[in-house]
Amino acid sequence: MRVLRGIGSALLWVLAGLGVLSGLMWGASALGYLHPLIVVSGSMQPGIRTGDLVVGVPRAIEDVAPGDVITLTSTQTHKLVTHRVVGIEPGAGGFTITMKGDANDTADAEDYAVAAGDRVPTPLFVVPGGGYVVETISRPPVAIPLLIALAALVGLAMLPPGPPRRKAETDAAAVAPTDAAASVDHAPSVSGGNA
Repeated sequence: MRVLRGIGSALLWVLAGLGVLSGLMWGASALGYLHPLIVVSGSMQPGIRTGDLVVGVPRAIEDVAPGDVITLTSTQTHKLVTHRVVGIEPGAGGFTITMKGDANDTADAEDYAVAAGDRVPTPLFVVPGGGYVVETISRPPVAIPLLIALAALVGLAMLPPGPPRRKAETDAAAVAPTDAAASVDHAPSVSGGNA
C-alpha cells in the first residue's frame, strides 16, 4: 500500500504542476497575453504541421515585417489563418497585409486589413502534436475518466499512513525468520512406513 501511495503522490504532483501550468496559460490567454491555436491544415509545413499547438504572443502591427509569421482572421471564412507575411503596405489608418502559407504555391486569395495600433498574434513557440492532445483531452469521453482518475489519485494520496511500527516489533520481526529457520533445521525427520 505504501508503494501505491508513493506512486499516487508522485502522479498527483505531476498533474498538479500541469494543472497550474494550464491555469496560468488559460489566464494569460483570457487576458490577451497568449494566443494558443490548434493548427488544422498543412499550409505551413514543414515548420508548423497539422495538429501542432501554436502559442502566440501579441505584437504591434507596426513591428511586423515581411517574413514574419502572424495570425489574422479571414474575412471570407471568418477563421484564423497563421501564415507568413509576404507583403505589407501602409494605408489610410492601417496596413494591408499579404500572406502565404509556406507549403502553398500562391499567396492567400485575400489581403488582410489591419488597423494602425492593432496587435496581432505571432508564434512564440510550437508544440508538435500538442493540438491533438488538447483536442483529445477536451472531449467528454476522455475528460470525464481523466477527472475520475485524478480524484482517485487525490484520495489515494490523502490516505493516512499506517500506524508507525514500534522498534521492538521491528526487531522481533527481523529476528523471527532466523528463529524459524533454526527450528526447522533441528526438527526431527519423519519417515513413512512401519517400524
